[in-house]
Amino acid sequence: MWENCAYLVDDERRTRTYNELRERIGVTPLELISAGAKTIQSAIAAGGMDPAHRAAKMLRCAELALQFADGNLSVALAEADDKARRRLLKRFPGIGDPGADKILLFGGYSSQPALDSNGLRVLERLGKIPPASSYAVSYRSGVAYLREQRVDARKAFSLLREHGRTLCKRTNPRCLECPLRANCPSSNA
Repeated sequence: MWENCAYLVDDERRTRTYNELRERIGVTPLELISAGAKTIQSAIAAGGMDPAHRAAKMLRCAELALQFADGNLSVALAEADDKARRRLLKRFPGIGDPGADKILLFGGYSSQPALDSNGLRVLERLGKIPPASSYAVSYRSGVAYLREQRVDARKAFSLLREHGRTLCKRTNPRCLECPLRANCPSSNA
């Protein structure tokens, strides 16, 4: 629900949107299905683009949670092995490998590294992983690099994400302000 309630918004706005949904409707599968698309759409309207599409995705998530997790995804994830957890999460709209890995990491189901696009960009620009022909290949390379480094996966996710969001931006990176610029082959400083 957290991943699908908002789209292309900052963390604060996503949190407000999720909290509004939780307070007005609830976030269990039965609460969402009982509320229906229009009510969900109204509750998540402040969460970015196309609230009708996001509401439909949330209803689909609720249906999938009932179908594949008896309405309790936390229990289903806790009882499954690592591969089954990823497969289950990837059934949900908008959840691919990066999303599944992030949910497993921050949900306490795994200690394996995860990356978002910001963190992946930082690793590429620092030359820690080679640029690849696809996001999926880059992602696997980035996760493998972090695993080899034996980093604290949660801390690495958060630090790399924040660095990519604030300094190592996709467009107009702020290299002059970056504490890593001296060792960054991509620095334009």
